[in-house]
Amino acid sequence: MKKLKIILSFLFILFSVFTAFLPCLNNGFVNWDDPDHVTGESAVHVLSSPNLKEIFTSFSSGEYQPITTLSFLLDYHVWKLNAFGYHLTSLILHAVNCLLIFWLIFILTKDIFASLITALLFGIHPLQVEAIGWITQRKTEVYALFFLGSIIAYLYYLKNNSAGKFYFFSLILFILSLLSKPMAVTLPIVLLMVDYFEGRKISKIVFIEKIPFFILSLIFAIIAIYGHSLARFIRHVDAPSLFSNIMIASGSIIFYLQKLFFPVKLSVLYPYHGLENTGLPLFLYSLFALFILIMVIIFSGRCTKKIIFGSSFFLITLLPVLQFVPIGVAIVNDHYAYISSIGIFFIISEGIVWLFSKRLKGHSLARLILLSIITALIFVLFSLTGQRCKVWKNSTTLWNDVLSNYPNADIAYNNRGAEFLLHKQYGMAYEDFVKALSINPDCLPAFINLARVYDYSGKYKEAIEYCSKALEIDPASLEAYELLRALYDKTGNYAKAINIDKEIIKKYPNYALGYCNLCSAYGTAGNLKEAIAMCKKSLEINPDLALAHMKLSVAYFYTKEYAKSIEECRKAMELGYNPPKEFLESLKQESPK
Repeated sequence: MKKLKIILSFLFILFSVFTAFLPCLNNGFVNWDDPDHVTGESAVHVLSSPNLKEIFTSFSSGEYQPITTLSFLLDYHVWKLNAFGYHLTSLILHAVNCLLIFWLIFILTKDIFASLITALLFGIHPLQVEAIGWITQRKTEVYALFFLGSIIAYLYYLKNNSAGKFYFFSLILFILSLLSKPMAVTLPIVLLMVDYFEGRKISKIVFIEKIPFFILSLIFAIIAIYGHSLARFIRHVDAPSLFSNIMIASGSIIFYLQKLFFPVKLSVLYPYHGLENTGLPLFLYSLFALFILIMVIIFSGRCTKKIIFGSSFFLITLLPVLQFVPIGVAIVNDHYAYISSIGIFFIISEGIVWLFSKRLKGHSLARLILLSIITALIFVLFSLTGQRCKVWKNSTTLWNDVLSNYPNADIAYNNRGAEFLLHKQYGMAYEDFVKALSINPDCLPAFINLARVYDYSGKYKEAIEYCSKALEIDPASLEAYELLRALYDKTGNYAKAINIDKEIIKKYPNYALGYCNLCSAYGTAGNLKEAIAMCKKSLEINPDLALAHMKLSVAYFYTKEYAKSIEECRKAMELGYNPPKEFLESLKQESPK
C-alpha cells in the first residue's frame, strides 16, 4: 500500500510541475547571459576534443561550471538553437529535483504526506520560475540535482553503516554538484545538520568523514572567487564593515522569506542601488526580525528538531549569496533561493501534518476548512507561476517586467534597448540607452550601445566619441576597445586600429583574439608579414582558436603559400569554423598552381 502511495505521489508531483511550467516551453532565449552561455559563439556548439578540453579548463563568463556547459552542448547537438528543447530539458531537470526532494524528506521523516507537500510547494512556487525559465540558470537545477543526490546517498550511508559505497557515492555526487555551480560548497555543513537530525552523536569520526567534503568546498570556493574576479564581477565597496555586511545579509534573508510567503513583484533584476540605499532603519528592522526568528527557532528545539533543521538548511544554503563577498549588480536574485526554499517548505509541510494529525484530530469541519485553504493557495501558486513563466517569453517582455517594478533600473533600459538594437529598431533603442544614462551617467553598457546605434546609422564620428567616453569610465573595457578598433577599421584609420589592437594586447597579453584582430588590422593595411606573425602568436596562446587558423589561411593565400593556406583552412574547419564558399572556391582554383 505504501509503495502505491509513493508511486501516486510521484505521478501527482510530475503532473503538477509540468502543468505549472508548461508556458515555459513556448518561450525563447533572452539577452541576459544566454548569448554568453548558449546562443553566442562558444564551445557548446561543437562536440570535439579541443572544445571538451576548453569546457573543463576555462571559465564560462566568470563561472566554472563544466557539467552545466556539457548539458548545453548536448542540447545544442540535439536541438541546435531551438529554444523549446532547452526549456524542455530544464523542466525535466526541475521535475526530477522535485522527486528527489520527495524522497529526501521521506527518508528523513517516513511521512508520505509531508514529503508530498514539500515537493509540491517546491515544484510549483513562482519564485522557482527564474531557475527554470531562464536557460542560463540551468546550472542552478543541475547543481541541485547532484546536491540532493549527495544528501540522499549520505543518508543511505548513515542507515547502512557497513555500506561505505554510499559514502563514496555521496562524495562523487558532491564533486559533480561543485562542477555544476559553486553554490554547492555549503554541502558539508548541511551534512552535519543531517547528522543532528538523525540523532547522531558528535564524535571524532563525524568530523573526520567530512574532511574530504570540506577540502573540496575550500578548493572550489577559491576557484569561484578567482573566476569572478577575472570576470570583474566582484564589486568594490568602500571599507565594508562587519556590521554593514550583517545588515545586508539579514535584509537579504528577510527578503527571501517575504518572497517565499508573498511571491509578488518578482523580478529578474533587483537593482543593487535599489536595496543598498534603503537606509539604516530598514536593515535594523530586518536584523531585529531575524533575531526574533532565530530565538523562536532555538526554543522550538525543545519540542522538535524539524524547525531547527529546516531553518538551518535554508540559512546554510544561502550563505554563499548573502553578499559577504559583494558579487554582481544585485544583492538578491530569485534563483538563489531555489534549493534554500526546501528548508522553509519542509517546515510548512510539517506544520500542516501536525495540524491535521494532532491539533485538529477529530475536528472534521476544521480539517475540511484547512484543506480548502491549502487547495486554494495551491491554485493561487499555479496561477502566479503560469503568469511568471510568460514574463520569460523573450527579452522585451522580461525587461518590460523589470521596469514595471523598478522604473529606475538603468540596466533594464540598456538591455531592452539592446534587444531593440538587435531587431534594427534604432529609434527605440536610442531612447532606452539615453534613458539609462539619464538614470546612471556612468552606465558603461549604454555608452557602448549608443556607439553601436551610431555605427549602424553610419555616423562613425559620433560612434567613436561614445566609445571614447566608455573608455573614460572604464579604461580596461575590452568591449569598448574592440568596437573602437572596428570603427577605426571601417573609417580607414588602419594605423589607429593597429594602435588600439596593440593597446588591447598590452592590457590583456594572453588574449588570443586580440592578436587575431591585430592580424586582421595588419592584413587590411597590406602588411601580410606582420599579419602572419600575429596569427601565429594568437595560436601560441590558444592552438584551438578556429578564427586564428582561418585568418592565417587567408594571409597565406594572399602570399601565395597555398599548401599552408589549405592546411590552416582544414584546421579551422575541424574546429568548427565554416569558411565562406567564395574563399573555398578561390583556394580550390589556386591550389593546383
